[in-house]
Amino acid sequence: MPASSRRVLVAATSAASILALAGPVAAVSAAPASRDAPARPAAHANRSGRTGPAITLASRVDLSGYDAATDAAGTTFIGWIANAETATSDRTIYLCTLPRGAARCAGGIAATKSLGGDSAAGLRVLATPGGKVTLVWQHTTTASESGPNGDQIATATRQPDGSLSAAADQATAPSFGTLLDAALSPQGDIWVISATESGPNALQIRPGLGHAASNLTTPYAVNYARIAFGGGTAVLGIQKGGAITVPASYAVNNGRGWSRFAAVARTWTAGAGIGLVRTTSGIRLVATVNNADYWPVVSRFSGGSFSRPQLTGDRNNCAPASHDLVADASGRSADVSEECEDLAVANLTDTLHAAVFRFGSGGTLADGTPQLTTRPSGRGWVIWSIQDKVANKLLAVPVLLAARMRTVTASVGGNQAHVTGPASCLPPETVTLSVRGTAARHWHVVSTALLLSGKAHGRTLNGAALTAGKSYTLSGRVTFADGGTRRKATASLTFRACPNP
Repeated sequence: MPASSRRVLVAATSAASILALAGPVAAVSAAPASRDAPARPAAHANRSGRTGPAITLASRVDLSGYDAATDAAGTTFIGWIANAETATSDRTIYLCTLPRGAARCAGGIAATKSLGGDSAAGLRVLATPGGKVTLVWQHTTTASESGPNGDQIATATRQPDGSLSAAADQATAPSFGTLLDAALSPQGDIWVISATESGPNALQIRPGLGHAASNLTTPYAVNYARIAFGGGTAVLGIQKGGAITVPASYAVNNGRGWSRFAAVARTWTAGAGIGLVRTTSGIRLVATVNNADYWPVVSRFSGGSFSRPQLTGDRNNCAPASHDLVADASGRSADVSEECEDLAVANLTDTLHAAVFRFGSGGTLADGTPQLTTRPSGRGWVIWSIQDKVANKLLAVPVLLAARMRTVTASVGGNQAHVTGPASCLPPETVTLSVRGTAARHWHVVSTALLLSGKAHGRTLNGAALTAGKSYTLSGRVTFADGGTRRKATASLTFRACPNP
């Protein structure tokens, strides 16, 4: 599901009060970006991190679900469920539309009644590449009191004028249950994963709102589940509620029913919630390393199972307390995590290794999982909730993913040339390139040079000045001398400027 972020939790207020609060607010100061190799941009250059002031989507509200998605044109859609803290009104569904470059919700904030009284929760925002936007949530009904499947899955869709359609119930769900995930299959069907409130360890899976649901036995009570699709295969990832040292588990459906659940070896869930997403190179799962460092690890799904997880490179002392793993058409995956009261945004350019920046949340993070949505260019939005004076506040801020740097080495007669440059793809950020030599015994470095696609280049590279989607070769040439003898070593790496939009 390219260019789409799908995940949980909460926000809003009455339509009139939200519209009054939709303008920009002062930005929270951002921490310096961190990268795999030193690459500090020059002053006054394009920087990763927050690229504009935050906007307040809702204030003084009770939140019960928020999520975001971006379509192929680069338009972002942020949805949430809430009611005003001081009101007794039913929960309402809200939608903010942010075209590329927007600083506020285009046309204001759309709203529609939730049908669920004060029970509507678990919102997901699903956007097709063509821009069809569907909001999905779950709510109780009077039938929830008298049977096992009395809840309803409801939807509302964005209309051509930017408004929301009236909500409509589409399918039943477990009574007093929880919508854990909803996703678009390759065929365009909306799959829904719901958990029961109590009773046997089971999830209810509906493979399309018009299809019959089935119950899947799980190895434990599940509080977090994600589904992703790779070709004709559906992969379901789960974690145990309240657990730290229990590994993440998964089941696979190849069109012939669900397999038994298996553990993802060498992972813990540590209360952070797993991430699961399909990238252009396959399905990826993010979880916690199985030791007390609690650092994030990524595993690749291949051949019906997950590979041994590897560390992403985010080794912050404050380990992630949440994950929202997303993907876009650039091929990367990206993740936003709560790390103490900061938000950490990781750019996994090759879906495994991360470049991370962090910024302050501006307060005490409220109930709900911070959300991320990205465009292929590396631009995107982070959405999160903080405690307000009376209730909660929902915020969104535009961001630019950090560039990940890598170093390549070439040797000639024991002399080594090292060049450090971008790993694909390079967002429109300014980075610092480097070249250096390591001389063999009796040799010394005479000169160094950097070349970009064969032409001499300085040590500063502005990604915004490159042609979007084009590949470049960065070379570091080092000349060594031993008396009158000269040797040259050239180390090269190839990268791509991130595509539009």
